[in-house]
Amino acid sequence: MTEHPDAYPSFHRVVGIDLGTSSCAISVWDGAKPLVVRGPTGAATMPASVGQDRSGHVVAGAPPAGDPENVIAGIKRRLGSGQQVRFRGRACLPRDICAYLLIELKRQAETFIGEPIHDAVITVSAAAGEAQRRALREAAGLAQLNVRRLVEDPVAAAMVLGVDAPPGTYAIYDLGGGTFDASVVRVADGTVDVLGTAGDQLLGGDDFDELIVGYVLRRIRERHHVDLGQDLAIRRRIRWEAEIRKRELSEAETTTLELPRLTATVSASVPLSRRAFEAMIEPDVQRSLDLLSEAIAAARTVHGVGWADIDQVVLAGGSTRIPALRDRLAAYLGWGAARIRTDLDPDELVARGAGLVARDYEPASLFEGSPVGLLSASLRLRAEMAVPEVGPDAEEPAETPDPPGPAGPPAETPADFRRTAEATYMLLLQNSHLGGLASAYSAFITAVQAAAPDVRLAELGQALAAEYRRHSG
Repeated sequence: MTEHPDAYPSFHRVVGIDLGTSSCAISVWDGAKPLVVRGPTGAATMPASVGQDRSGHVVAGAPPAGDPENVIAGIKRRLGSGQQVRFRGRACLPRDICAYLLIELKRQAETFIGEPIHDAVITVSAAAGEAQRRALREAAGLAQLNVRRLVEDPVAAAMVLGVDAPPGTYAIYDLGGGTFDASVVRVADGTVDVLGTAGDQLLGGDDFDELIVGYVLRRIRERHHVDLGQDLAIRRRIRWEAEIRKRELSEAETTTLELPRLTATVSASVPLSRRAFEAMIEPDVQRSLDLLSEAIAAARTVHGVGWADIDQVVLAGGSTRIPALRDRLAAYLGWGAARIRTDLDPDELVARGAGLVARDYEPASLFEGSPVGLLSASLRLRAEMAVPEVGPDAEEPAETPDPPGPAGPPAETPADFRRTAEATYMLLLQNSHLGGLASAYSAFITAVQAAAPDVRLAELGQALAAEYRRHSG
């Protein structure tokens, strides 16, 4: 549980941030140790996802439940790529989506300590290139955070060992949602020396989720004789469910993915065993072990440190909770389980380490300014996340970023009519006076939300399609 901040007279106002692909965490030094700040739900980590609520405000870290259509996740993989994503009706750079996450983390930390925060140490994958690091700094500028240092994930994890473990040589096996890092480090007298690294920025738990999605789509094709793999909305729904069931398999031997009303005629219930899941991810697990070998080989070449010199392997990243992965790692190394550290929380380890690094920097009294050209974007992003204040004497309603209009199609909209519903929604936003079309849209959406029978949904969907053709022609 989170201890009340009144118990600590002084917090260090430079925070440590672990901005991951699938989850994020923020820590603050309390004078004795780094504390990972719990969010509103009490969780130590925040989903690295950004969505929009029904009032048009951006929601970071806790997107609208059950609405995978309106969520951007895994954006860190695109950071620095120059690619754009569509969000809230416009093209956004990945740094903008990351900025939303940083703004929310900053808010949570400020609420916890009761003081403004302007400075952060932020972690980055050891395999990240200069373009990704530059984009991360720009995202921090949009969130009005001074970046005191970008520290590599394995270095941050090893910093915790410098406090909690005796001097020695350790291998850091860091498998998160989107990236994998393997490093060999030497810890002595509170200092960390990196001896060898290897990694893959496209290897992580997100890839495991995608393997489950492929498995489910094959089962649906076999049973219903329909290929739904090209429907992006359906893929998002399945992936949403896949992540939940993947976590269940860390505790249970079997689970079932429940996917009602994927289309007007297709619902699916797909069982998945732990053994089948382990078989799916085996090539990726082997890839991670090969990278660990590369890191150790680099340490041997440069520093003369090999397998026999490593005292323990330390696990970081939420994906290391998968039991099969720990078993494969022990077998690969030929060690007993005792030499694989499982006592440190893999979800918090990197954030705690970033907090340890952050204590070495003095906090600034003000935000020192966005990089050139980012100030207006910073103001816009932060305004979009602000909750409008509407007092009893307000002369006019607070503005929202998007124009008023009907609610968008819910996640459960059958794929057969999804495109028509989305096109109708956009048309009604532009012209709300199309009475017949608005009525047909409202009747269809209401039926979807009420889980009407497939026959009824098909009838209303066809009526909507007819009205749309009449008004759009």
